[in-house]
Amino acid sequence: MSFRITRRGILSAAAAAGAVAMLPRGIARADNTPPKRLLIVFSANGTIYPKWAPTGTETNFTLSPILAPLNPYKSKLLVLDGINVKSAGNGPGDDHMKGMGHMLTGTELLPGNTQGGAGTPAGFAGGISIDQRIVKDVGQTTRFPSLEFGVFVHDSDVWARMIYAGANQPLPPMEDPVKVYQRIFSNAQQSAADLAKLLKRRQSVLDHVQGTLTNLGNKVSADDRARLQQHQESVREIEKQLLAQSMACSPPAMPAASSLTDENNYPNVGKLQMDMLVAALACDQTRVASLQWSRSVSQIGFPFLGISQGHHDLSHKDDTDTAAQDALVKINTWYAQQFAYLLGKLDAVVEADGTTLLDNTMVVWVNELAKGNIHSHNPMPVILAGSCQKAIRTGRYLKVASVPHNNLLVSIANAMGVGLTTFGNPAYCTGPMSGLA
Repeated sequence: MSFRITRRGILSAAAAAGAVAMLPRGIARADNTPPKRLLIVFSANGTIYPKWAPTGTETNFTLSPILAPLNPYKSKLLVLDGINVKSAGNGPGDDHMKGMGHMLTGTELLPGNTQGGAGTPAGFAGGISIDQRIVKDVGQTTRFPSLEFGVFVHDSDVWARMIYAGANQPLPPMEDPVKVYQRIFSNAQQSAADLAKLLKRRQSVLDHVQGTLTNLGNKVSADDRARLQQHQESVREIEKQLLAQSMACSPPAMPAASSLTDENNYPNVGKLQMDMLVAALACDQTRVASLQWSRSVSQIGFPFLGISQGHHDLSHKDDTDTAAQDALVKINTWYAQQFAYLLGKLDAVVEADGTTLLDNTMVVWVNELAKGNIHSHNPMPVILAGSCQKAIRTGRYLKVASVPHNNLLVSIANAMGVGLTTFGNPAYCTGPMSGLA
């Protein structure tokens, strides 16, 4: 007797498979293709450009002393030399304010009541930041459309805000690792042992589904058998993704409370934030995130590097002050070490198709200034890391001639699959930046 698949029969098998709904969204995808992610990283007060810029040609280059910590990931970097934040030459605010507010929005600050060290008083940014524009297209299927992390940001003024949901709509970063953990990971309240048990249960569910489908396959017609085979293959894909991601999706340990003002804690707080950020991306809690080290006009001291003077004060010293220059190189090298740690964490997460989380992410490291003691915005030090599924051609040092940074923002959106042709104030945008792919 021919046995046809009934809706009830297939649903009983599917009901068991429904237990995988607790998996992170990225794991339960029907295919092996991981999602793309975007991560913005900020550090402050410009750099020492001769010690930042690589030497050599586009594909045969040597990383500079500041960027030397990134050597293990050289093949996954695109170092951009010649990005000009042209929009920052206009509008209200001092250069630090404009650098911070224009950096991701590409448009002028609004008029306001905050007086900087120069220029006219200003308010917050006059437009949406590129990450939040991308969120409109890619951030609607995850638990959090985006996540903003901060380390010792401390303030809430225009100098301390880089992410904007729209004009005059700054989004504050999360600064307390304990509160970050509670927001993202504490709902499950799972220890590593609990998580292992949960993964085992999910594996058992998948085994049950496979067995049910195999039994059905012995009783159905050839056409229905082919359809069941397709369904079994999709379950196998979920199984492979589950196994590949089980460790990646283990939440970090609950961080202990610590001082968020003691500068000796700056490295540890940053590490905790990076660990939770990577876990959130790996578990597909979000696909767009940012990490803000301190703020524009950062006065963080670096006692753990033997530097007690504030970063901003050092950045204003003359180029002839060799002690200050050496300290600034040391500070910026330390930030490169943190960036390398972050890239390493991303690259250690193996995705379902065998690529890494870094391969599927575009990490953008930016600064509100080019050179601190002259408050310049050209050339802004920019590094892209990760190819975003080969949307960006890495392993290169690309020198360009004063490209408007709005063009780079358009290209970042394009790499994430968002079809923009202009962004920010169109007076400073001529379309996507060439040469990235």
